[in-house]
Amino acid sequence: MNITTDKPGQLPASLELLISDINGVPRGKTIDSSAIEGEELPHFPKAVLLQTINGDYCSAMETLNPKDDDLLLKPDWTTYRSTPWKKETGQVICESIDKDTGQAIEFDSRNVLKRLVQLYNERGLFPVVAPELEFYFLEPNQKGSLELTPAIAEDGSTEAGGEAFSPDSLDKYSALIEDLNELCDQTGLATSALVHEMGPAQIELNVDHGDVMDRIDQLFLLKRLVKACAVRHGKLASFMAKPMANEAGNGLHTHCSMLDSDGNNVFALENGQAPQMLRDFIGGLQTYLPKAFALIAPNINSYRRFVPGVSAPINLEWGYDNRTTGFRVPFGPDSAGRIENRVAGADANPYLLMAANLACGLLGIKENLEPSAAHEGDAYDGAADLPEHLYPALSALERCAPLVGLLGDDFVQAFLSAKRSELSHFGKHVSAWEIAYLGNQL
Repeated sequence: MNITTDKPGQLPASLELLISDINGVPRGKTIDSSAIEGEELPHFPKAVLLQTINGDYCSAMETLNPKDDDLLLKPDWTTYRSTPWKKETGQVICESIDKDTGQAIEFDSRNVLKRLVQLYNERGLFPVVAPELEFYFLEPNQKGSLELTPAIAEDGSTEAGGEAFSPDSLDKYSALIEDLNELCDQTGLATSALVHEMGPAQIELNVDHGDVMDRIDQLFLLKRLVKACAVRHGKLASFMAKPMANEAGNGLHTHCSMLDSDGNNVFALENGQAPQMLRDFIGGLQTYLPKAFALIAPNINSYRRFVPGVSAPINLEWGYDNRTTGFRVPFGPDSAGRIENRVAGADANPYLLMAANLACGLLGIKENLEPSAAHEGDAYDGAADLPEHLYPALSALERCAPLVGLLGDDFVQAFLSAKRSELSHFGKHVSAWEIAYLGNQL
C-alpha cells in the first residue's frame, strides 16, 4: 500500500498522525516525518476508537477488539495542515485500516461519515456544508472544581453578559483573537467570520461552505486549534454544551445544501419556497433525528442546553428565516437554498453530527417524507418534544433499524457501549447539589 501518494513535497521534522475517537477527541501519535517514507503503514492501538470520555474502554472491546490489537493509520493527505503552535510540526488526519482485511474500520466515526457521503454520491448528490461553531473562553479549571468561569479580559474585567455581537467586547481579548485568526490563516482553515455570541466570553467561528468531508475535517482540526490557542494565552476553550447554568449553551449549527452531478443546487428555492427534495430532507430530519438524537447530543450535559430563551431550540419545527425553530431555511437568494440544523451542541463529534444529518435526510429522500407546515410564529410557544436525557436517546437509536443499517451495526454497538459506560461512570459520582441539599438537610 503506497502511503506517500499525494504527500506534500516537503514535510516538517515531525508529523502528527490524527484520528477521531468516538467523542470527536483527537487521538494519535507524533512521528519523525522521514518514517512516513516506508512502505508499511504506521500502527496504532485499535482500542482508542472505543475509548470513553473518562478514559475507560467500553465493553464493546469484547466483540470488536477482543485481542486489543493494532490498526493501521493511512494518512489522508488532503487533510494535511501545519501545526503552527508547535515547532517544525505538521498534522494529518488518518483513515483507520484493519490490518487483517485492509478495509476501513466500520466503527471509526470518520469512516461512518465517509460511507454516508458515498451513498449520496451513488445517487448523484454531493452535500455541501458550512458549520457554525460556538465555544467559551474560560479560566482554566482544576480537578474537582465545582464551576467554570468566563475568561478574565486583558483589562482585568469579567464580562457579565449582554455583549452579544459587540466588536468592542472582542477587543478585550484582542491578543487571543488575533492569535486565533493568525493560526487559522497559517493552518489554511476556511474560517469566514468570527463574532461575539450571547454569553460572556462566548465566541462563534464560521467555516466557509464547501465539500462535506473537507469541511468536517476542517471543523475537527479547528476545534483542536481553538483549544491550543487558548492554552497559549492561559485560558481554557470549552465546547461543552452548557458549561455555565445561567448562560447560553454552545451550539454547532450546520448549513447544508446539495449539488447534483452538474453542480446545480437541488435545494435551491423556487420562488422562495422549498423544492420537493429539500422538503423530503427536512421531513427525514423531523422523523428520524429524534431517533438519532444521541449522535448530536451525546453527553449528560448536552440536554441542559435545550431550554427556551437562550438561543437553543426545544422542538423540531422548521421555518423560513425563523431562528426559534430547530430547522431553518435561511433568508437569501433562491439559488442559495439550504437547511440549517440548529439543534446540535458543540460537544457533538463533528463526524457523527454530520452523519446523523445526512442519514436522516437520506431516509427522508428515499421515503418521500413530507415535513410539517413551515412554522410562522415563535416555536418556543409550542410543545417541547426533544429527548430529555441521554438514556432514552440511546434506546431510540438502538431500536431504529433504518438508522442502524445506514450507520453500521459495529459502529452503533461501539457508540452505545461507550455512552452507556460513560453514564455508568457518571452515576457513581455524588453531585454538588446532592452534597449541598441532601447532605445538609436529610
